[in-house]
Amino acid sequence: MRAHTSPVLVADNLCFAYPGERGGIRSASLALSASVTASVRGPSGSGKSTLLALLGLILTPASGTLSLAGTDTGRLSRRERDRLRRQRIGVVLQDVGLLPYLNAWENVATAFGPRLGAHRKEARGLVERLGMGELADAPVTTLSGGERRRIAVARAAVKQPAVILADEPTAGLDPAAAKLVLDALGAQAARGAAVLLVTHDPAVAECCAEQYVVERGSLTRQATDDQSVAPAPRPEQMASEEAQR
Repeated sequence: MRAHTSPVLVADNLCFAYPGERGGIRSASLALSASVTASVRGPSGSGKSTLLALLGLILTPASGTLSLAGTDTGRLSRRERDRLRRQRIGVVLQDVGLLPYLNAWENVATAFGPRLGAHRKEARGLVERLGMGELADAPVTTLSGGERRRIAVARAAVKQPAVILADEPTAGLDPAAAKLVLDALGAQAARGAAVLLVTHDPAVAECCAEQYVVERGSLTRQATDDQSVAPAPRPEQMASEEAQR
């Protein structure tokens, strides 16, 4: 049983449309708390990637609000949003995005900027804690797909962000490699991060404490007993429930 905590990331009725194109997000509300894993499923073109970009402060919603660690991101300048994203959000890209001319720990250290050597201890330490100490000095071009994904998780997590967003982190992996990647993400939730992953795989989604589905740009929360799909809670509803506990 996990303790109830104030949400770290709160989205209220986010909307976003691409000019002259289909897709985007029509309505998305969710609230993610520290130490919680959540998943978002949906068919291709349903808006999953757009939602992730909105939550990651890459895209600016056309309407709705987004709060991160108590900060209303809609009141921030572009520079302030970028700073908040770098400080409080870690992202695991679907294509991994590791730099092929660096080894494993150096890729993790790039999260801090170009001075890799100054963050050698933090980067190597996290690689070891995630059970990959023997790979720390390996060129990433020699790593398997699952190993590269785990290094990408380490890079997203090394600055201890409040939120980690992962885009299809197990895509194309065999079950054993996928489990190791999910374990690495789970370790970050245990550390205190709110972890949200986008996936096509129902089995992966069901590993998460909270499950959402996005279809045609609308986000709903999936009951964990799989008996029904309920609307995602609005922030004011969660505040009321919190006050009643």
